[in-house]
Amino acid sequence: MSEKKNTSREVLRAGFVGGGRIADLQAIGWLEHPEATVAAICDLNEATRSARASEWGAKPYADFNEMLADESIDVVEILTPHHLHVDQAIAALEAGKHVSLQKPPATSLEDYDRLYDHVDAAAERGVQFRVFENFMWYPPHVLARKLIDEGEIGEVLSVRLITATGKQGSGQGWHIPPEAHAWRLDPSLAGGGMATFDHGYHCFHMGRMFVDDPVETVHAFINVIELPGGGMIDAPAMITWRYAGMPRFGSWEVIASLGLDVRSDYYVSDDRMEIRGSKGIIWVNQCQGRLLEEAPVVLYSDGVESAFHTIEWDWASSFRDGTFALIESIRSGTRPRLDVDDARATLAFAIAAQVSAAEHREVGLAEFDREQGS
Repeated sequence: MSEKKNTSREVLRAGFVGGGRIADLQAIGWLEHPEATVAAICDLNEATRSARASEWGAKPYADFNEMLADESIDVVEILTPHHLHVDQAIAALEAGKHVSLQKPPATSLEDYDRLYDHVDAAAERGVQFRVFENFMWYPPHVLARKLIDEGEIGEVLSVRLITATGKQGSGQGWHIPPEAHAWRLDPSLAGGGMATFDHGYHCFHMGRMFVDDPVETVHAFINVIELPGGGMIDAPAMITWRYAGMPRFGSWEVIASLGLDVRSDYYVSDDRMEIRGSKGIIWVNQCQGRLLEEAPVVLYSDGVESAFHTIEWDWASSFRDGTFALIESIRSGTRPRLDVDDARATLAFAIAAQVSAAEHREVGLAEFDREQGS
């Protein structure tokens, strides 16, 4: 019988691999939770490694395997380029570390499916694996799902998402170094475009989050345009899908609004959602951008409009809450959300959209069932 991992340590110690921009937010939960801390940082860039070590009070590592050999590390947060995700997750699981893997978890389903045997073996030892997708933890999105569960809009009939990328270099939002985007322009490293695959993993998961029936078919138009300062973006795009069961549809539109000023503390992107039901509507008006000063969530139900102005809606809170949830799963020994199967379903959805756009056809998600691809 395999030895179970001890999760009774007073403080769970996380080791980060990858200290780039998103680590600012990924670390929040580990630093704020009373039973957790960031204990190690591994990054190839010496300046980044040293800065994060100083900021977090963490031990710096230049070599990932050396960090994995550190027996004081309980959890590994993987924040590296997408093509490295699966190999690093497997190595961490084999080292007996719980794994939180940043989305998208892999560049292909063939690559992703290599995880299964390792995740199953780790689970027998009490070692957990989850994919981290922060939109599912964003309080306005959580509230929207709660309102659906409470029957406020009746049967969900339609899910509509829209993303508008804003003007870079306007003084709004994060400064993203060019080298941070460079690898994302290479499909062999990124798996797909910055908008419809990298950011898209969030939106495809939102397409699944508010309807219990699975997505059955997908159709996508995805254009690619050059950016004024160099590089490319996979927009405009229009992606539609049909759910199994009763006739209902979802859609996601991506707009390259290259001259649009988007107020933001993070990425200059405006993400919105409208969920229509048989007797009501939910609008989610805020996410990482703050284009308009309006209620983050508005509900129209039974002829009455309710605006939820006072809920927490800072995008950073989704990272904190997602980390707190993982810590609780580890402490309680319960299966974490966005586990290996659920994360695969979202990845298959994202890849199906890429295939549809490339082959100019409607694509069935059944084409990507694991039984057929294994």
